[in-house]
Amino acid sequence: MYSREKMMKKVLIAIIAVAVLATGVMFVVAQRSGDGKMGGWGKHGGSHRGMGMALRGLDLTDEQKAQVKQIVEAGKTKTQPIRESLKANRLKMDELTSNGAFDEAAVSAIAAKEGNLSAQMTVEHLRVKSQVFAVLTAEQKAKAAEMKSKMKDRFKDKIKDRESDGDAPAGSEL
Repeated sequence: MYSREKMMKKVLIAIIAVAVLATGVMFVVAQRSGDGKMGGWGKHGGSHRGMGMALRGLDLTDEQKAQVKQIVEAGKTKTQPIRESLKANRLKMDELTSNGAFDEAAVSAIAAKEGNLSAQMTVEHLRVKSQVFAVLTAEQKAKAAEMKSKMKDRFKDKIKDRESDGDAPAGSEL
């Protein structure tokens, strides 16, 4: 029915969609702690990932915090239908494959739809990120860029340490 190339392309799109979705989820979760305050992660506070971490240490004014909160809330509202559709797709995918049967055409159709939804989510995520960074002063933007660079360096060092210890995660050699 489908050529091998088309199927591989659709599988790749599905994988990318899942990665983008996970990034979006981290972004949304990082915006609120368990008590509803911005920038936390769970009930213990202290953001670990996402925009909350990127904004931490930038000494935002109360006005900037209010603007960021408004931008993030508007983004959540706009992405709610996309998140609901992604959830519905995951449930359909689980339903299609739970009994051990595999309908390639149906799975491919859902994967293609999920890829499109994930692309929409990425666009909205980056729109929110752009709007938030527009709120920052030039000094805050420079500090954020410096913090991002340091975080990337730390991540690279962690990967190198894991590789030298033989504990590298699968696929990290890419």
